[in-house]
Amino acid sequence: MAGVADGRGYDVRVLQLHNHHASLGGAMEVLAHEGTILAAAGHDVEQYTLPAAEELGLPAWRAGAKAVWNVEAARDVSSRIAAFKPDVVHVHTPFPLLSPSVFRAAHAAGVPAVTTLHSYRYSCVVGTCVRDGKICEDCVGSKLKLPGIRHACYHDSRAATTALTLGLTIHRAAGTFHKSVTRYLTLTDFARRLMVRDGYPADRIFVKPNSVPDPGIEGRREGGPRELVFAARLIPIKGVLTLLDAWKRVPTGMKLVIAGDGELRPVVEEAAAQDSSIEFLGWVDEDTVTSRMRDAEVVLVPSEWYEGQPLVMLRSLAVGTPLLTSDLENICEDVMAAGCGWTFETGNARSLAARLTDLVQRPELAADLRKRCRDTYVDTYSPAADLVRLEQTYEEVCASPV
Repeated sequence: MAGVADGRGYDVRVLQLHNHHASLGGAMEVLAHEGTILAAAGHDVEQYTLPAAEELGLPAWRAGAKAVWNVEAARDVSSRIAAFKPDVVHVHTPFPLLSPSVFRAAHAAGVPAVTTLHSYRYSCVVGTCVRDGKICEDCVGSKLKLPGIRHACYHDSRAATTALTLGLTIHRAAGTFHKSVTRYLTLTDFARRLMVRDGYPADRIFVKPNSVPDPGIEGRREGGPRELVFAARLIPIKGVLTLLDAWKRVPTGMKLVIAGDGELRPVVEEAAAQDSSIEFLGWVDEDTVTSRMRDAEVVLVPSEWYEGQPLVMLRSLAVGTPLLTSDLENICEDVMAAGCGWTFETGNARSLAARLTDLVQRPELAADLRKRCRDTYVDTYSPAADLVRLEQTYEEVCASPV
């Protein structure tokens, strides 16, 4: 540690590690965001990343071997540690190609390793706890994760699934996850409980939510149309089919705005063509989505899987807009505990329609929650709150023996 700075705490040198994925996702966004807020606070941040496996064009056997134990990545991380001399190594996603071997490299160098669990990859090789479109926990609590291999869960490939499963099994047996990872950071308490059920050390797992930049805009424009916003990938597990089904049962009075792209785009386009109360934006930039969320009465998150912590929820709170979410614990329990919205029965169109009907008929419900939503963002999901959590985490792990 470099020492105390301005009474704030310690200036920390942080080496961030991450394995990019073919599809852009929240983990990559959080990686950059945390680097930015740390650097702005005077901490030194350096990154070591690997591209998505698909971009490297590796033969299957080589990709599989790297997923188990990437000797080259471990060697590179050791070199980076020697040159940069970090106080802490923060691993965002080691899967698939960085491999958990990077934790052992940090441990060998005497540097504490922290990892953020953006998904469930330590317990489920695909990271979603979803199989055949439904929630699946067959591998949670199983040391060997054989159900995943049997169903070829990773990219529908038994060979690739076996490689990732072997990596988890070997590193658990070798003590990597119990000895070389100083602290696990889950986004929600639900994710922490799942990790504990899967056999990871409870005393090393802490909840640290994500944050999003402050958009600097809040408060609905007066006189605008009454709108509900859904912004996500258009895939079944995001709940868009349930939403469209529910919307048919909702009385007129509000507009449903859908932003996103994906395999279900034709279905959404057809629904919008047949129903003038549905506005389909397609894929739009973040500023446009944020503006529409600000002016909406409610933002909808009808996800039907254990989604990590949808950033759209945090952006909605940032502009003071309440949430209507599925009742899966990982989606709803934290924001609902703060009184920032409502839930409906996951995957149940009638339940969702009932909630939407109530909101259409009683506009005061959403209006009464706007200040609470914004306050929750400032207190919990803002960069300032996140910086405090990061600094406290790094200070604590650096004070502990490796």
